Amino acid sequence: MTAAAILPLVLAAAMAVGAGLNLAAPGFIRAEFDRWGYPAWLRIAVGLAEALAAVLLLVPAARGAGAALALAVLAGVVGTLARDRAWLRLEYPIVLVILALLILRGV
Repeated sequence: MTAAAILPLVLAAAMAVGAGLNLAAPGFIRAEFDRWGYPAWLRIAVGLAEALAAVLLLVPAARGAGAALALAVLAGVVGTLARDRAWLRLEYPIVLVILALLILRGV
């Protein structure tokens, strides 16, 4: 398999895990959204956007849209963590941003 075939699968899996966490909403996820001052509906919207991005990433004709949607969600994650000065938590979302950008570039 080539990188162009593997990267969308990796990003789709990561987005699916994020979607599952946000939609299942264990206590620590709800607490974070509360601490950040975000409404409960935003957690659900983010989870649905993550799920949609994951699905789109698996469809070759929609892969670019999936990567773009993932990038939009991840921009919110990076912005939130930066605003919260959670610098050590930025590594994972930054890696996912790079994956989304590589997919958009067609690597």
